[in-house]
Amino acid sequence: MDLVDQQYWDASYSNFQYFVAEDAITRWLDQYAAWLPAGGQMFEFGCFPGRYMAHIGKKGLTVNGMDLVPNMNEGFSGWLQSLGIRTGRLERADVLAYAADTPDRYDLVCSFGFIEHFRNFEEIIALHDRILKPGGALFITTPNFRGGLQHFLRSNLDKENLARHYIPSMQPQQWKTQLEQSGYDVKYAGCFGKFDFWFDPQSRNGLQKLGVRMALKLIPLMKALPDASFHSPYCGIIAQKKHT
Repeated sequence: MDLVDQQYWDASYSNFQYFVAEDAITRWLDQYAAWLPAGGQMFEFGCFPGRYMAHIGKKGLTVNGMDLVPNMNEGFSGWLQSLGIRTGRLERADVLAYAADTPDRYDLVCSFGFIEHFRNFEEIIALHDRILKPGGALFITTPNFRGGLQHFLRSNLDKENLARHYIPSMQPQQWKTQLEQSGYDVKYAGCFGKFDFWFDPQSRNGLQKLGVRMALKLIPLMKALPDASFHSPYCGIIAQKKHT
């Protein structure tokens, strides 16, 4: 069900320099920061490289998470602690196997760019739910490669990267329906962020290289547009699990 071989992630994050993100996702998180459980325990699926985990941890939550990249054993927790962030369970392990079996429950469960790499994304969302306490908060984001402009650019200029993503998963209204049926109060579900375009290395012909340059020049012009599913770069949902 996973569309990406683990070797891709291992190679992508070799010699990675840690940093705390400051981008559309962190601005979105700040906008809905009231739903972050103060002083609680958070868990992130596929947490490396931690740029959003660190942003949340700096708000006072204790961070937990799992990922399979070797870097999880190479100073990751030390970097977070150096920022004054409280760390809990941070392991190089199969997060899906853990979530399917553990008795552990968390105040906040999140993933940022995780579920879209799986054809069985509904089951992955259900695993998020499984480890969340009643009353806890759920935050999920994916890229929005399904939107009209975003999909056009990916299909023509970033096809290899597009193939690593399951486009039908990028439907926050579908996530909303699933979560509401599971007893959640959904606070936000939609596409967000000003237009942006990033791309992975791949072989491109001259016309495609020209297209990439033109797309990059579009960024400052398109940022004047309001958030919309046609061009915004991210999908997201924020939901609270009801007490039973």
